[in-house]
Amino acid sequence: MDIIELIRQGKVKRYFRARHKLSFPGAISHITQRAPGKEMLFIDASDYLFMIHLIKESAKRYNLRFYSFALMPNHLHLLLQTEKNNLSNALKRTFNSYAFYFNRKYERKGHVFCGRFRQALCFDDTYFLASSIYIHMNPVVAGLSKSVAGYRWSSIKPFIQNFNRKTFINYKFVLKILDQDLNIAREKYKELVKRSLEIKLKNSLEHADALTQFRDKFINLLKQIIAPEEELKSVFTFDSEIDALVKTKYYKNPKTLAEKKYLIEQLLANGYKVSEIAKKLGVTRQAIYYMLKQKT
Repeated sequence: MDIIELIRQGKVKRYFRARHKLSFPGAISHITQRAPGKEMLFIDASDYLFMIHLIKESAKRYNLRFYSFALMPNHLHLLLQTEKNNLSNALKRTFNSYAFYFNRKYERKGHVFCGRFRQALCFDDTYFLASSIYIHMNPVVAGLSKSVAGYRWSSIKPFIQNFNRKTFINYKFVLKILDQDLNIAREKYKELVKRSLEIKLKNSLEHADALTQFRDKFINLLKQIIAPEEELKSVFTFDSEIDALVKTKYYKNPKTLAEKKYLIEQLLANGYKVSEIAKKLGVTRQAIYYMLKQKT
């Protein structure tokens, strides 16, 4: 029985927001995690790449299946499935490793993440598919990109274009909910994303029922098929960049302007004088003032 027939018959289960973290073989969870207050999780490309490296590593170490993800400047979304009762241990290691990296790189102290992660369980295909679409829409809704395909730090690319490379994202499993033919499924997925962007969304970090409300409207879109858009030409792969990153001392002093500016701000907040920061970075005080004034 296909997903649309299940919808017609009303045989769809609920989407469960777990107050206490639940983990059991086969559980599919939509995970969200964020930085505290106005802090940031990712400053530069190497930060995003390192988190993706940790996610890939956790997939192997803990037998996790990742279906979708989106990394945003101050929060992240993960759609994953556990094969064992090890979700909390897996995410604890991932987030702790990133926090150690981030604090060391930017010479800061304190919490990188805002408490424990949030979890919502998906018990049917409609919520599972809605979660994947919702995750991929987030960068556009947040104003970070004009299109889902234009945002680099998500798993969208293999969902909307031909993709033959090896990846830790199990996109085929998601697409085959729509159609066993991946080409047809991709066209449907693209159309679902396009139409879903017309739905007014609540922020899932601020409203616990945001995805539930989105899913209720999303169901109607599943019943409709519209002519596909022109195929996108971008390529989804982080593998070569991540390999290059982990072979280097990724925790060394920041290199880009955005990284340097953030480091300077952190050092100032911790009581360092401009002269001390200049000496630490090997630049003049004028250079410090210049970097602080620049927009990144």
